[in-house]
Amino acid sequence: MKKIFLFLILYIYNAIYPQQFGMGLDLNDPKYETCPYSAPLMRGDYQDLPPSASLKEFSPRPGHQGTYGTCTGWASAYAARTILEAFKNRWSRKEIDENTFSPSFVYNQIRVGNDCSTGASLIDALNLLRDAGDMKLREFGYDCSRNVTDSDRLKASPYRILEYREIANRNTADKHRFIKKSLAENKPVVLAFDCPVSFYSAKEVWYPDSLDYKEWRRGHAIAAIGYDDSKFGGAVEIINSWGTNWGLEGYTWIRYKDFDFFCKLAFELIDKSADDSSKVDLSGSLLFKETTGKEMRATFNGEFFTMEKAYPSNTLFELRVSNNEPAYVYAFSSDLTFKTYKIFPFTDRMLAYLPYRQNNIAIPDEESYNMLDTVAGISYFCFIYSKEPLRIDSLMSLIENGKGTFWDRVASAFHYGMVSKKDIELKYKDRIIFSARSRGKTLIPVLVAIRHF
Repeated sequence: MKKIFLFLILYIYNAIYPQQFGMGLDLNDPKYETCPYSAPLMRGDYQDLPPSASLKEFSPRPGHQGTYGTCTGWASAYAARTILEAFKNRWSRKEIDENTFSPSFVYNQIRVGNDCSTGASLIDALNLLRDAGDMKLREFGYDCSRNVTDSDRLKASPYRILEYREIANRNTADKHRFIKKSLAENKPVVLAFDCPVSFYSAKEVWYPDSLDYKEWRRGHAIAAIGYDDSKFGGAVEIINSWGTNWGLEGYTWIRYKDFDFFCKLAFELIDKSADDSSKVDLSGSLLFKETTGKEMRATFNGEFFTMEKAYPSNTLFELRVSNNEPAYVYAFSSDLTFKTYKIFPFTDRMLAYLPYRQNNIAIPDEESYNMLDTVAGISYFCFIYSKEPLRIDSLMSLIENGKGTFWDRVASAFHYGMVSKKDIELKYKDRIIFSARSRGKTLIPVLVAIRHF
């Protein structure tokens, strides 16, 4: 009898709510396997977070996608892109309403079919925001029949985001920790969500039933705008695209345990940072430590750092890389043969851009060590901090085929963008520390030489 009753309830929900609320996200899109993803930060970066954070004051008024499959455009463009721009410019409510971004400009270019009844790829939406930008809703309304013109694309191009990256996927444990980090850094997050029927009737907080804990294959894109460890035992707040009569005026809270199950993927949007090259805009530190925890001290010779003492070959050591300003970070190693080996990013898909003001990365990870090679000589570790993305593999090839010392080769390969020496401060104080004012240039190389026998 109980099963029959539950079946009837589900039947009624399916009969009523799907006609009222559209979705449109493919949770099994193969493009998820090729999109850029974030570098893993050290555990402490996710632990020392404020108990709450919110971008709600910068969010647009929740809109309504109707029965159409346009959620990717609403979550990525209307919600997240608007929040990113509103936060950067500190828009008022009136300014947000006047400058909300268009879901149709994005959706109409990526939809699967010829109308709005079919869904679209979230990765296509994010790629379009990065590569083409978006138009304002006042200029490109919610209109499935409108084609995008060259003139439209020209208007959209100034509003391209800098990057996006996956911060959580199906295999990520405690997904809410990574969403909290992004929100604490004022980055909105677009979510690929699996919607059980009970989500249609969410109020201030969504309480799924225990029977909801299964795969529904009802893909829906929404945006995370805040979190609060004290609300409902800890919860993430989201903005939906089902109008203001849904949830609490278009928003709802999702408890962490529910969020971790029903959120399948999460993507952080990244905007260009404020550009003031007269101030310090490239800075960070490098820490080399023996397995005993003892620092590997270094001395700066005017061009690069050299470890104060030589180490036995096969010595194991820890390497910690930090940046204090948003930057693209690359790292590679070499030796007296000048053959180069990329050590960061770890894969071609991993985004080199570290968007927070404090990023701490262990190379290769917090549980593993690096090892000096078996051949006596010198090992080099080179770190590039850049304001722009680099073709790092090509530049490493230039170093391998260059002339002179390893530093000569590095300086030659990166000379076009190197910040002037007079604008860089490099020193050793418990670790290698550097800071620079770029003044129109784009990068600084930090080279470390380790002698071993």
